[in-house]
Amino acid sequence: MAPVVNGLQEKYESEVEFLILNAGFGDGKEAFEHYRLPGHPSFVLLNPQGEVTWQAFGPQAEASLEAAVLEALDASTSDVLTADGS
Repeated sequence: MAPVVNGLQEKYESEVEFLILNAGFGDGKEAFEHYRLPGHPSFVLLNPQGEVTWQAFGPQAEASLEAAVLEALDASTSDVLTADGS
């Protein structure tokens, strides 16, 4: 899964913060417990407010991951526009 995530990270790095964590220790262990992730690989997308917008477990196709990222970006743009009253 690393090559797929790395490719998306390169493509969207100016718009999305990517964190790759290991569930075995530190921040990774805390994240897995907090989001109740069942194992590796797990994926979580958060909006700018820190709310979960998408979550998945198991290998994901690049197209599925990219679609989730794009949907999250569209939603966050809509939220910003709505908040501004624009």
